[in-house]
Amino acid sequence: MREAITRKCDLLIENWKLIHKGYWLENGSIAAIAAATFAEKDRDADVEMLKECHKILKKKEGIFSEFRGNSELIVTSKMALSADPERYLEDVTGVYKKFQKGKFWGSNYRALAAMTICDVGKASEADAIIEKTNEILKGMNKVHPFLTSDEDTSFAVLLAISGKKTEDILEELEETYQCLKKKFSLHDNAVYSLSQVLTSYEGGAQDKADKAIEIFDAFAAAGAKYGKGYELASLGTLIGLNAGSDDIAAEVVETADYLKGNKGFGAFDMGKATRLMFGTMMVAGDNSDENYKVGASVISGAVARVVAEQTAMLVAIMAASTSSATTSSSH
Repeated sequence: MREAITRKCDLLIENWKLIHKGYWLENGSIAAIAAATFAEKDRDADVEMLKECHKILKKKEGIFSEFRGNSELIVTSKMALSADPERYLEDVTGVYKKFQKGKFWGSNYRALAAMTICDVGKASEADAIIEKTNEILKGMNKVHPFLTSDEDTSFAVLLAISGKKTEDILEELEETYQCLKKKFSLHDNAVYSLSQVLTSYEGGAQDKADKAIEIFDAFAAAGAKYGKGYELASLGTLIGLNAGSDDIAAEVVETADYLKGNKGFGAFDMGKATRLMFGTMMVAGDNSDENYKVGASVISGAVARVVAEQTAMLVAIMAASTSSATTSSSH
C-alpha cells in the first residue's frame, strides 16, 4: 500500500479512537464519518473543539432540529474544521431554511444537501442552486416517480453545482441509468444514486457507466464484491482515477483490509461493503489530479454521509423494534 494511503488511513483510525473515546455512545458509522471528515483535511480530531461546537449547536438548534440527532457529530465536525464554527452553523441552517420553503416536514437529506452547498463555498449562491436542485428533482420524479425520493436531494444538489444545464443533466442521468440497470438488476434505487454521482462528472454517459461496471467487476474478480446498496454510489468516485480497473480495485481492497485490523473498522464494527466504501474514500481522494480531487472529496463525503444516515436510521429502527418486542413479551 502506498505511503500516502497508509498515512491517511492511520490518521482516520486515530481520529476514530479519539472521537469514540469522547462520544462512546455514538453510532460507529457516524463516528467513522466524523473521523474521515478530519482525516480528509489532514487534521487530528479535536474532541474538545467538537464539544464546544456541540454546545453552540444545542444553544442554536432545538432538539427536533434536523441538525441534531443522527447528524449532530457530522455537523459539529464541520463546525470544528471551519474558521468560524458559529458562522458555519448559521450558513448551513440558513441554506436549509431556504430548502424548506414551502415544505411542511423536515428532512435530514435536505440538511445534508445544505452542508454540501456550504462545503463548496457556495452559500451565497444557495437560492439559485436550490432552485436548480428542485428542478432536477422534479424532472427525476416525472420520469421515475417510484425511484425519486427525499433521499435524492443529497445527490441532486451535486448535479446542481456541476455547472451543467438542467436539461442536459436529466438527459444524461437517464442515459446513464439505462446503461447501468442492465448490470445491477433488482437494485434500482442504488443504481439511480450511482447514476446521479456519475452524471456529476464530465464525460460521456456510456463511457462513465462502462468504467463503473468495469471497476465493479474488478472488485468481484479480486474476491471483494462491492455493495449494491447505498454504498454503490461511492463507486462513482473512482471513475476518474488514472489507473486500470484491476489496479484501482486492488488498492481499495488493500486499503479496506488495512482498516479491518483496527478498532472501529473491524468485522464487528461494520460490514464489508461499508469498509470498502471507506477504502474507496481514501483512494479516490488521494489518486486524483487537483480538479478531480476536489470533486471526489465533495462527492465521496456526500455519499458517505448518506450511508451513515441510513445506517444510523436502521440501528434506531432495530433498537425500537427490539424494545417494542421486549415490552410486548413482558406483558
